[in-house]
Amino acid sequence: MLYERYIDKVIVYLNNGNGIKDITFTEIESVSEHNNERGSLALEINYLVDVKTGKRAKNIFVLTNNNVIGYKIVYESPI
Repeated sequence: MLYERYIDKVIVYLNNGNGIKDITFTEIESVSEHNNERGSLALEINYLVDVKTGKRAKNIFVLTNNNVIGYKIVYESPI
C-alpha cells in the first residue's frame, strides 16, 4: 500500500467535458498506486461506505486516462 495511516480524505480530479469535477473520499482504509492488469498506472482507494455497518467499497482510477487529471491525499493533523 502506498498510504495507509492518518489519511483524512482523498480527492480525485476529473475532466468531465464541461470543466473539472472533483470526487472526495473519506473514511479511507488504504490508498495505493500500482500497475493494473493491463499495465496502466492506477489509483486504488479502499474506504468505508457506512461506518455503522462496516460496509466497504473500492474505487480504481486509471491514471493514464485522459479524464483523470490528478489526485490529492489530505492527511489528518498531527496531535
